[in-house]
Formats: sequence, structure tokens, C-alpha cells
Amino acid sequence: MGGPEIILVFASNTLILNAEDLLEEKGLPFTLVPVPKEVNPNCGLAISLVEGDRGLILPALEAAGLRPASAYRRDGDEFSPWPLSR
Repeated sequence: MGGPEIILVFASNTLILNAEDLLEEKGLPFTLVPVPKEVNPNCGLAISLVEGDRGLILPALEAAGLRPASAYRRDGDEFSPWPLSR
């Protein structure tokens, strides 16, 4: 699958680490990245995924009760809100 990059931001460090563990355990494709300052000026981590993989990743997170607080679509250096329900 492919497509644009999606950044998933979680409400706490605990949630992001739990999400990382879950996705690694399931062998799902993602990258742990710093939260872009354009999205949130506070330090933290986020999950980066290819938009085409959302059908694998979002259901796994939801089933584990790990819903992201927000999501953004990256287009170069620009970020736009991305709806979590699709």
C-alpha cells in the first residue's frame, strides 16, 4: 500500500508507547517520530504511517482502546487535520 504520510498524535506518552508495543507485536508498518512542531509545539512522539495502511493500523489501535487524540496528513512541510473515521 502507499500514499501520503499520516501522523497520529496521542494524548500521553503512555498511550504512544502502548500503541508502539501493539503495532510492533502485530508486525504492522509504522514509524515512531517526534511530534512535528507544526502540529504540537510540545515535545512528544507520534506514529507515522502511510495513508494506505490506515485500514490495518487504525482498527488494531481502536480494538486495543488506543484511539489517537488527533491525526494529520503531511504534504511536504504542511500538515492538515485528517479525519480518524473513514
